[in-house]
Amino acid sequence: MKDVPGKSAMKSFSKRNWLSQEHSSISKGSRPVHIRSYLIESNTCVSPHTHEFAQFHSARKGNMRLETADNCWIVPSHYGIWIPAHMEHTVWALDNVYLESLDIETELLDDSISMCQAVTISDVAKELIHHAAETIPELYEEHGNDGKLVSVLLDIIFNLPQVDFVLPWPKNPVLNDMCHTILESPGAEHYIEFWSAKVGMSTRNFSRKFKCETGLSFGLWKQKMRIFESVIMLKQNKSVTTIALEMGYSSTAAFSYSFKTILGVPPTEYSGQS
Repeated sequence: MKDVPGKSAMKSFSKRNWLSQEHSSISKGSRPVHIRSYLIESNTCVSPHTHEFAQFHSARKGNMRLETADNCWIVPSHYGIWIPAHMEHTVWALDNVYLESLDIETELLDDSISMCQAVTISDVAKELIHHAAETIPELYEEHGNDGKLVSVLLDIIFNLPQVDFVLPWPKNPVLNDMCHTILESPGAEHYIEFWSAKVGMSTRNFSRKFKCETGLSFGLWKQKMRIFESVIMLKQNKSVTTIALEMGYSSTAAFSYSFKTILGVPPTEYSGQS
């Protein structure tokens, strides 16, 4: 039988000391698309908020997480995320995030943008978003060259491929709080026996409840959480060996196998792109 540490032997799961930032209200623009760029400083949590328009967020540099009531997404640099109108969300900057954002009137969208979704940004899309953020004025001429560029940009980002960077949250408040705590210390073992006792359930009932709430077993949820955290660390130019050790894997081979099982490619596919 696997040894399970008692409560006295368990590490305390300390939470990261996040800086809280109230969201600055953004009024509806006078054009159907408003393109902005700004910095969210490292270790900052932008408080829960909504918009009356849809948003497309991408970080030219830096890595972030985005949370809704049901899910958590990682958004590494050079990836993007769609946020529907009226969807309450929280943004967490894991390092300095140089955000480039499009605020888009809902009538320009089709039904496919009805929930948050992470996407892979092509080199063409990345450079065009940056060019638009740097050069297109707020009151651009809709039927002029700037308007044509915005139209082309929308066509491109509407067709970017989705990527499975989403981690579901349990709806149960106790399990939800537990998952947020685990996310703050992804490299710890987080034994199921410890957490089921911590939340006042038998291991069997805990497993059944967690799978029912998230669609994932507790073990698979932890594996995805660690691999997603590893993507961020790779983007921060940490070595595969360092990440494997920090994430609690016994070897780089075990880590690489787990990584490829979840994302379908080896860790090196995500390195060197910060």
